[in-house]
Amino acid sequence: MSAVALNTIVQQIEQLAPEEKWTLLSILIESLRRHAEPTRQRICDYYGVGKGRGFRTAQEVDTFIDQERASWER
Repeated sequence: MSAVALNTIVQQIEQLAPEEKWTLLSILIESLRRHAEPTRQRICDYYGVGKGRGFRTAQEVDTFIDQERASWER
């Protein structure tokens, strides 16, 4: 979009009533949310993290914890 076109839009926004400006702002925010990239990583992105110790099931976690606890008792 050119600077002239953007300036025209800004001038039109200035002519809106305060309530209309708030409505426009909420529309813009929702538009940005839809197009923004998620900042959170999915939990499955962490599988395999930590020297091959990514756990895929609860059973794998339990087995690992049991092995660790057993190593403390030695």
